[in-house]
Amino acid sequence: MRVTHLGSHHAALSRITGSLAEFTNAQDRVSSGKRIQRPSDDPTAMAKALELRAAQRTSEQALRNADDGELWVNLADSKLQATVQQLQRAKELAVRGASFTNADERAAIAAEIGQLRDTIVGLANSHHQGRGVFSGFDAGDAVAKVAGTWTYQGDAGQINRRISDSEVVSVNVTAYDAFGFAGAKDVFTVFDDLEAALLANDQAGIDTGIGELQSSLDTTLTTLTGLGAVGSRIEGAKLRIGEDIAALKAQLSAVEDVDLAEAVVEMQLQETAYTAALGAFARSAQTSLLDFLR
Repeated sequence: MRVTHLGSHHAALSRITGSLAEFTNAQDRVSSGKRIQRPSDDPTAMAKALELRAAQRTSEQALRNADDGELWVNLADSKLQATVQQLQRAKELAVRGASFTNADERAAIAAEIGQLRDTIVGLANSHHQGRGVFSGFDAGDAVAKVAGTWTYQGDAGQINRRISDSEVVSVNVTAYDAFGFAGAKDVFTVFDDLEAALLANDQAGIDTGIGELQSSLDTTLTTLTGLGAVGSRIEGAKLRIGEDIAALKAQLSAVEDVDLAEAVVEMQLQETAYTAALGAFARSAQTSLLDFLR
């Protein structure tokens, strides 16, 4: 077999190019920390990595859903907690008003009862993200007094959040349920009637108002209990999702990441091989046929 000088040079250059490519790949693995730079490096591992990344994105979206749902629950909870405080204060005032007091004192109590009612109206008509906290999907106020009658203005829309592949929770309550419109008398009408009874020195009406305030308080507390249960579900789901994301990250790291110490040793070996190839080519290129034609 005849080996020409040009053929030897081409073979040497081919070896140098291959050695440089291996050295460059080793550098890439060290600098990026990833052993898979392109699908052709390991098609099976790349497919597994894509599957894990998809699962991770799904879990991260579920976590965002849970965070948003928790915000809705906390908003409603804080408004209803404040409502409970107003109802408890109203009951204290009603009990005092039911005692044998003069008309002026009952008028003062009636005025405070009216202020407490207005505060609860403000709480019921709270808004978040362009929606009423207690009005379902409706963007307007949840309650209003229409032609002398307190009316629920929202709809029955449930704000749902998917917190896992199989679990969807409703994160809102409506004023229809929370403020007594679903019962015999809504809380706002209870306040109106109590205020009127105090101003009229109507003992029987005041006594009735105390019982109705207790019913309204029970309704609000029942709604709070339901919200608490939803909040607990979301909290538990967030804990599970966090654990799932951590596990997926660990699996993804096992598939994609390099052993840094091993990768550095490999890079050094490839660098040595590349340097040796360059040295061999330099030595072989020093002589040619012309050196012997003297």
